[in-house]
Amino acid sequence: MNAEEIVKKLSSFPNRACAGIYEPKVLAYFKSLFNENNTKIEGFSTPKNYLVIVAWLIGGISIGLILSSFWPIAGFIITLFFGVSAFRYFNWYSSPVALFPPQVQSNNVIVKDEQKSKTKVILMAHWDTAPISILYSPGMVGNFRVSLKISMALIGLAVILSFSRLFFNLFFIDLTLYALFVYFLIQMIVASIDFFRLGYSNGASDNATGIAAAITTAKNLWDLQLKQTEVELVLTGAEEVGMIGAKAYFDTHKNEFNQNTYLINFDTLGAGDLKIINKTGSWSTIIYDNFLTQTAENIIKNQQEFAHVTLGAWHTADFDSVWFQRAGVQSFTLAALDNNGRMPNIHRETDVLANVDFKPMHDAIKLATEIVKVLDYTENKIKPMK
Repeated sequence: MNAEEIVKKLSSFPNRACAGIYEPKVLAYFKSLFNENNTKIEGFSTPKNYLVIVAWLIGGISIGLILSSFWPIAGFIITLFFGVSAFRYFNWYSSPVALFPPQVQSNNVIVKDEQKSKTKVILMAHWDTAPISILYSPGMVGNFRVSLKISMALIGLAVILSFSRLFFNLFFIDLTLYALFVYFLIQMIVASIDFFRLGYSNGASDNATGIAAAITTAKNLWDLQLKQTEVELVLTGAEEVGMIGAKAYFDTHKNEFNQNTYLINFDTLGAGDLKIINKTGSWSTIIYDNFLTQTAENIIKNQQEFAHVTLGAWHTADFDSVWFQRAGVQSFTLAALDNNGRMPNIHRETDVLANVDFKPMHDAIKLATEIVKVLDYTENKIKPMK
């Protein structure tokens, strides 16, 4: 089955919500593509979607703000806890609120190469789809990072005011606390209203195209029978919750990683031009600068076939690769961006098969295959073939 057929099959499900009614069918489809002996399903616990986490964060901060006027010590402790948790979550670190109930069971699919080598390349993509959100509408998505930074600054202000309420019983402090309470509740309503109206996206571009690219690249490389490189395919769940499936995989397998482990992540390859994403992060910026990214840069500079591929930045949420980069595992993400640096249609009802352009997906397959071949040649001390 080729990459386009995989996209079409995954898009035939109305959605692929984390722990949703279609997840068993999606997993069964993945298992049908591979040798059963090399395929493993690893379960993990997660909130069902990011709105559950947002509800805990905003609800907790709101309760803390109200309590600060009547019971300042408890109000400050609650505001501080949920404020720090929010900062960690929206800056893409592990947050304790991700462990709060209700929890559901989702799954990662892992397909291992039969050979064991000193060099390991992980090809990763997430299979789940996102709640539809008005925040990703064309008129609002361009301001997503700015809006997030403003919200984080206001959460910081809420913590400071809650702390000051321990010492000062002033009307303007209480008034500001109530104003922040109203602001955060409005933000939660705005973030979730389209989900309650429209549900989950179909996810043809985000991320059926990434899944198809990862699977096809893995099969291409397995067919090559590389000399020194082990290729592992990881299809993650709950990425749209907060990269939780990738974090579960990382925590389970981190003892297997070393300086010869590389990760190429595929995400949203259905519109725009292919980019090597070397900058991500919301509040702070994460720079992907390592031998793997340098190898990719050399290829796009020296091979005419990839001359149209450029470096790119993505600061609206983040990717599964974030856990690996922060832990020192050489990694980056291949994604497609339009001329405005955005991913058209993601987290919207328009993310359907009819709006998918397959070119960036095919470009990603070719480029990722070439990158891994170069890594394998390097291990063998042989120059890449022209």
